[in-house]
Amino acid sequence: MPSPLAVLTSPIGSVLDRVRDAVDSPRAGTVAVAMLVVVTIGTSVGIIALGAVFDATVDQQITVDNPDRPPESTCETFGDDPDSAFAEECDEPKQIEVDAGEELSDAANGYIHYGLLGVPIWWVAFALALHVGALVAGGSGSVGDSFVIAGWAIGAELLRLGAGIVAIWYTLSNAAPAGSSFEALTTDLVAAITSATGPLLVASAVAIAIQWVVVVGGLEAVHDLDRGPAAGVATFFAAIALLIAAV
Repeated sequence: MPSPLAVLTSPIGSVLDRVRDAVDSPRAGTVAVAMLVVVTIGTSVGIIALGAVFDATVDQQITVDNPDRPPESTCETFGDDPDSAFAEECDEPKQIEVDAGEELSDAANGYIHYGLLGVPIWWVAFALALHVGALVAGGSGSVGDSFVIAGWAIGAELLRLGAGIVAIWYTLSNAAPAGSSFEALTTDLVAAITSATGPLLVASAVAIAIQWVVVVGGLEAVHDLDRGPAAGVATFFAAIALLIAAV
């Protein structure tokens, strides 16, 4: 009769075997590149979706400096001169009220480049770190093999992104920010989003667990590591990722 530990670990071992065989297939590199492209596009779309969440959940007017009015020093110098090009602009109010949701949405959309550039940078950094870890553990694969593993592992980030957007939407839908300035409103929103730390941490843990499985199976397949050393390398990086997610 198998021991309880064997019964518990058997499904995990089966999944690891499947991942190892998949990463060892001729199409593994193509899948890794495709995953990188999908996650890069998905992250950029996710940033736009976050802006849409702000626009849909934050229904408040805030006071901001009027962007159409020149600086005060300019108005003091040229504002009273009727022939000055600044005279009419200086008659504009110093501050205006704007829709906070739209402002936050525009601000979020300004970070789309983080998705387009950040994901490939993360892929390169993780692949190189993973390769060093594999070599330390006695692995024999190439740098390209490590990039394949990292490409497969990055797919789990879409789960974390999706869960984060849903959690933020739910939190802000039930929040009541009272700030009348952008700074005060930002403080209220940060406090509200912080209350969703628990669900976000759970989503991160699930995503990291999936990546752990992918890394262990990948290291076995392309770096010829035994399961124990492969699990040790994967656990090291998983612990760092969990620590970052918890901060």
